[in-house]
This record gives sequence, structure tokens and C-alpha cells, in this order.
Amino acid sequence: MTDRSLMHMAPLARWSSRIAVFSAGLLLVGIVLHRLTSFPTPVALNLFRVSLVGGGLAILVGLVALFQIWRRGYLGTASAAVGILLPILAWAWPLTYVPTALRTPPINDVTTDLSAPPRFVVLLRQRGDGANPAAYPSARFAEEQQKAYPDLRTFILDRSAQEAFELVEDAVRKLKWKVVVAEPPLARPARAGTLEATDQTLVVGFVDDIVIRVEGSAARARVDVRSASRYGTHDLGQNAARVRRFLTELQARADSIAPAGVAGRRALSTSRALVRRVKERDQRKAASRNARDPAQSSAQRARAQKELQR
Repeated sequence: MTDRSLMHMAPLARWSSRIAVFSAGLLLVGIVLHRLTSFPTPVALNLFRVSLVGGGLAILVGLVALFQIWRRGYLGTASAAVGILLPILAWAWPLTYVPTALRTPPINDVTTDLSAPPRFVVLLRQRGDGANPAAYPSARFAEEQQKAYPDLRTFILDRSAQEAFELVEDAVRKLKWKVVVAEPPLARPARAGTLEATDQTLVVGFVDDIVIRVEGSAARARVDVRSASRYGTHDLGQNAARVRRFLTELQARADSIAPAGVAGRRALSTSRALVRRVKERDQRKAASRNARDPAQSSAQRARAQKELQR
């Protein structure tokens, strides 16, 4: 019978569990800080990398500890098991995206207009150090997008550019994107309307930038949208899914609101202004008549007195 008091704890088993706990805690702290605060994304990405390396080291040390325990009869099986299983559990959720990464193209910028993508202006100043370039990438992105997302095309509306821009604003509010700037289109001088906004991924809170361009005439409008990741080389299809959600919401808005209803508030205010101008004109005419009436009455009385004197 073996006396367990004389057995030794495998040193590597303890180190395996310690490294695993530290790596998992680093991952959790990085996610919470980045999602709920203004924690810089580059720093959070570095924490994730350190956590991944630490988890791999914990697994390696844990396997060596298990080999020592099996060969020499050391204690520490539970610690070694923690060192191996905890990193696997911590990285199980990110590993579920591996099939998506293999299925989707390695791009991070998607647009409905591949020949002249909408450009970032205000959001350009909000991109920090280490962020992806704001300019649309090379032609390779366009080729990859056409193969993977052929359904992403310019949205055509049989409405004026002003009405289309109002529909765009309604759709963005419905999607709860954070609007940075919204400039409606102008007819004179001709200028396309632009809306820039940001959106965050659900769990980690990575920020993606969106720009929407609305241009056209009084009867027809073109809506183009672009969604780009600030950081990372692979978006796992998130930008394409975001563009699809926007186009679907925009179509639903266009189907549910009649063309006259979109500009209803503007038409109502115009009608009220017209009624107000008509009333003011009538009041001026009435005041002018009232001012002339006393003068006319005095002249008539004077002529009547002259005739009686004759």
C-alpha cells in the first residue's frame, strides 16, 4: 500500500493550472472591458493573443505533467486536468467560428457599389492607430465579394432622393446604429446625401463603420451602402450580413410607407405656411379697405353738403 503522504506533487501540474486560470481571466477581462468601456481595441487584441498563447502553453505543460504523473506516480492529476480543460473551454466559443472563416472570403470591407464605393469622411478622423485603411481596398476585395455575395447591389427606389434619405434614416434608427453624421441630399447645387454610422459586434464589441450614399432625381433614387471593419483582416461575413439587414429593413420601410407619407410632415408644414400667407394677404386687404372707407365717407358727405347749398 502506497503512503500518499510520501508522494510528491508534480510541479508542472500546478504551473499548468495557474497558467490556465491566468489566461482565461485575461480573456474574460479583455472582453468585458472592451465591450462595456472605451478600452482600446489594439490593446484588447493583444490581450486576446496573450491569452491564446498562454492557453496553449497551459495545455502543453499539463500534458507533460500527466506524463510525469503516469510514469513516476506523482500527485496533481486534478491540477493538470484544469490546465488542459480550462483553455479548451475558454476558446471553445471562438473555435466555433473556424467553419465560418473557411466558408467566407478573407475580406473586411463590403459595398454595394464596387466601381465607386461610398467614402468615409467624418469617421476617417475617428479611426485610431493600427486601424484598417479607410480607403476601399484593392480589386481583390471586389472579386472576392462578387463571388461570395453577388446579391449585394445598389438599391433603387422610385422616389425622390429626399424621400429616400428619410427612409434610410428610419431604417438606421430601427437597426439602432449610432449615427455620426447625416447630411440630406441637395438639388441645387447637386449633392448626394450621406449618412455615417457605427455598429458593434454583439459579444466582444468590435466597432464597424458604415457609410450610406443617397443620390438621384425627383423621381428616382440610388442608395449605396458600405460596411467596413476597423480592425482585423477577416470579418467572418459580418459586414455582408449587416448590409443585408439594412437593405431588408429599407425595403420593408419602402413597402409600408407611401411616397406621399414619407414627406408628409414637410407637405403639412408647406400647407400651413400657404394658409398662413393667404390669411395675411386677406388681413392686409381688409385693413386697406377699412382705411379707405372713412376717407370715402368723408368725401361723400362733403359732396352732399355742397349739393344742398346749391
